[in-house]
Amino acid sequence: MKKDDHYLLGSLLKTTGIKGEIILKFNNDCLEEIQKLESIFIDVDNKLVPFFIEEIRPKSSTTAIVKLEGLDEDEKSIEFIGSEFYVSFEQVKILQIDTEEFIDIIGYKVFDQSKKLIGEVLEFIVIPKNPLLNVKTEKGEVLIPAKDELIIEVDDDLQEIMINIPDGLLDID
Repeated sequence: MKKDDHYLLGSLLKTTGIKGEIILKFNNDCLEEIQKLESIFIDVDNKLVPFFIEEIRPKSSTTAIVKLEGLDEDEKSIEFIGSEFYVSFEQVKILQIDTEEFIDIIGYKVFDQSKKLIGEVLEFIVIPKNPLLNVKTEKGEVLIPAKDELIIEVDDDLQEIMINIPDGLLDID
């Protein structure tokens, strides 16, 4: 199965317990609807492999504990840690996921309003009413507000984001 036909929902964070359960980290806020998930597709060697869900329960606002069919021991589950997981676009509709969120911007270059390169997006942090970009700069990592009113332009073709950086934000050492 091709990734283009599926939606990146998150990653497998770590194992938990002794029965092969895995903590899923979601890229966006869809925890209210996760009970509707029947399966996920895990990226294994750049191919999507389906896994049926035996049980899933929320852990935090962005994580859930899942028990996948066929993964009954930590030794089996641990080999998938760090992998991304996807859902079909039919499941996206069922889960009512807003696919317009900043999800696929990892690796995008961030520029300020004067077109000066700031760095590269490492992570999009979903905080209600205060989303943040974790950006790797020459001096280290910096959190930049990703509010609509600050974003000047997002160019998906060039994988670039131009943002109005608040005064003094990058001066912090």
